[in-house]
Amino acid sequence: MPLKTKISEIMTTNLFYVDIEDTVHRANEILKTEHIRHLPVLDGKKIVGMLCERKVTEYIIRQIYDPGQTYGDTGFNRIIDYEKIMDKIDHFVYPEDSVAKAVKIASKYKVDALPVVDWEMNIVGIVTHTDLLLCFYHFLEDSNIGG
Repeated sequence: MPLKTKISEIMTTNLFYVDIEDTVHRANEILKTEHIRHLPVLDGKKIVGMLCERKVTEYIIRQIYDPGQTYGDTGFNRIIDYEKIMDKIDHFVYPEDSVAKAVKIASKYKVDALPVVDWEMNIVGIVTHTDLLLCFYHFLEDSNIGG
């Protein structure tokens, strides 16, 4: 049953991330080259925020930042200087939590990705809508429901 499945069974652990001292340019490069939509922002090993591709793209479209820029100040400003594009971490799950808890949090707060943390708030993984959908898809497939 997917709702009783543990987060540790479906979370992504091979994470890409940026440090709070990294630049917006670096974050944009990672999002684009790795084809990901959510990028944790760390201060050491502790998660302090999440960048999403949509906000970074919106930031670029507003021409505040040119992704092709390789010199000057704008493209190399630190992420901490751009707190408006970084979502604060208000919601998260633990590896031992159930998928049901993640679904409840994601739907209630309209969150596309939840960081998975240990008890010291060190990031150990991430669970996205795609991970949750795949969990339910595999359940339906294994149950021969819909097909």
